[in-house]
Amino acid sequence: MTRIPEMFLLAMLVGCGGRSTTTPEAAIAAPGPVASPAPQGPLAEVYAAMDPSVAPCDDFYRYACGGWLARNEIPADKPFTSKVAGIDDANHELLRAVLEEAAQAPGDDARKRKIGDFYAGCMDQAAIDAVGTTPLKPALAEIAKVRDVQSAYETAMRLRPYGVEAFVASEIEPDYKQPGINLVTLSQGGLGLPSREFYLSDAAPTRELLARYTEHVAAMLVVAGDPPAAAAKSAKEVVALETALAAASLPLDQLREVEATYHKQSVAQLRALTPALDWQRVFAAAGNGAVAQVNAATPEFLRATAALLAKTPREVLRAYLRWHLIRGAAEHLTGSIEAQAFAWTVMLTGQRELAPRWRRCVERTVAALPEAVGPYFVERAFPGRSKQTALEMIVAIEQAFERGLAGLPWMDEATRTRARAKARRLRNMIGFPEVWRDYSQVPIDRKDYFAAVVAANRAELQRVMAKADRPVDPQEWFMPPSVLNAYTNPLGLEMVFPAAILQPPLFSAELPMAVNFGAIGSIMGHELTHQFDDQGRKFDETGALSGWWTEAARAGFETAARCVVAQYDAYEALPGLRVRGQQTLGENIADAGGLKYAHAAYVQWAKEHAEPGLLGPLTGEQLLFVAFAQNYCAKRTPQQVQMDVLGDVHSPRRWRAVGPLSHLPAFWSAFACVEGSPMRAPKPCAVW
Repeated sequence: MTRIPEMFLLAMLVGCGGRSTTTPEAAIAAPGPVASPAPQGPLAEVYAAMDPSVAPCDDFYRYACGGWLARNEIPADKPFTSKVAGIDDANHELLRAVLEEAAQAPGDDARKRKIGDFYAGCMDQAAIDAVGTTPLKPALAEIAKVRDVQSAYETAMRLRPYGVEAFVASEIEPDYKQPGINLVTLSQGGLGLPSREFYLSDAAPTRELLARYTEHVAAMLVVAGDPPAAAAKSAKEVVALETALAAASLPLDQLREVEATYHKQSVAQLRALTPALDWQRVFAAAGNGAVAQVNAATPEFLRATAALLAKTPREVLRAYLRWHLIRGAAEHLTGSIEAQAFAWTVMLTGQRELAPRWRRCVERTVAALPEAVGPYFVERAFPGRSKQTALEMIVAIEQAFERGLAGLPWMDEATRTRARAKARRLRNMIGFPEVWRDYSQVPIDRKDYFAAVVAANRAELQRVMAKADRPVDPQEWFMPPSVLNAYTNPLGLEMVFPAAILQPPLFSAELPMAVNFGAIGSIMGHELTHQFDDQGRKFDETGALSGWWTEAARAGFETAARCVVAQYDAYEALPGLRVRGQQTLGENIADAGGLKYAHAAYVQWAKEHAEPGLLGPLTGEQLLFVAFAQNYCAKRTPQQVQMDVLGDVHSPRRWRAVGPLSHLPAFWSAFACVEGSPMRAPKPCAVW
């Protein structure tokens, strides 16, 4: 839903300098050496990533990113690379140092000992290999007892600490209409492939991928203990079952519609919707049998699949659960099992090699004990001044947004007043939580890594399930501070920027503000605009889902949004594979709004301040637009691009850069793009 962290793995390089008086035309006409002093430090990296031989009004993506694209290839252990990889790699190296120190010399720090033991257990491949699949025996024994749909759902819930995600997706989030109270949300799920389209598409590449997937399921069932012949038969039945689940699922663009995914009801009403299931027992298996109310986000999926599964032979239900058990647990098992699972990743994403063991163990430790690792990361990676500087930038962008409301031709005064009130109530959560979670009761033994994984997962499941029907904690973070990302939450009227994303060269006091506003500033504006995108706008100044827009404003917004849908529908991600404008609408609106208001905030800032150093041959505004585009300098395998188009709400990286720029008059002005230029849309789309 709207608060789910969006994977904002951006690509940026930024620098430091002073305001230049070079005209846009002169800057464009100078592809080679220029008279201005050569930029130094981080700013030099910005210019090095560019290709000034490309005219900016012809192809700004190659103009801003061409140098970087020419020098960088996708590493063997990743399905993509981007300029942000430098920040991500530095964060991982810092975390590695923290965890290795914790593993070797935790001293009297119990929290440090816990993360050190988890990391050390993960790194002990020999010990993991020695126990083989023994850690799965209790789970396999439970699966073998499955008799029917009821026991299958209960077993799936009990096995969630093993990594099982079966039949249905469940989470705790605020009630859309009473955002101060947490609610269990049940939605479509249970697929092993990234989205329903991988099962239902008639395109030859996806049909071939589905056939390979069936082979992979069979191979993994053998790992789980099935004889080869039985595994091959079961794999076909499992994939057929998942295909039926996919057919009952909503497409991703419809799943984004918040009104269509809000169906609050009692557990008794849920039982009436799905007569084959006693949900009180299902929730008890998940750790809270006292759940009173739920949001049945996709009621038709819940109804249809419960009926389908009630008719499914128990042998198929068991095979399906064995598959999802081995699928979820594989990365924590032997090297050979992990390699078998990775073979499918190669097929799906084009990634050629596993990431180094230490990197995988860093990520697993953070996933298991996020706020136990967090304090040590923040201590080393987040200087005290960073939080205040980031807050000042966000406030400037919020002020620019509020000023911009007055210039929206489709918005009437009544809706504008409410939008202004909502913008003024937004909270900015920067860096790290005020209070860290306590993991003292989570048993971690470095000699039993798999048990440590299950213990951490079980503790988290219990923590989350205990929130059902209880007041929302406004200080809770839904993302670790050490993860390079950001998110917005319209239900909580909050925007969250973890310490990991507030790092150089994306954000630094050493960078010129033009670059800071173009890079991190556009992300801040992106998250702000999400509060008012096609779904976020439906939540009012209290965070509640409500019809607070006038009919005229709603109609005006939807007309503007349809323009954006058509804009992105026209972009081609791969030959014959177009971007899905409706599916990516919210992100596209946020990208454009983020750029617009980061630019407006910088223009206002520049009226009141002077850059402390040289900017090189570009003006401040030009540098801002270059920094924005460099957020998206990236290379991805064709397989990864296809997976993104079919299952992601973000547009491909090139179009995230080019789309907003080509529709922004301030960009045309900064680079003197005349009518008819490829980077100047003849009929620009603008929502916010």
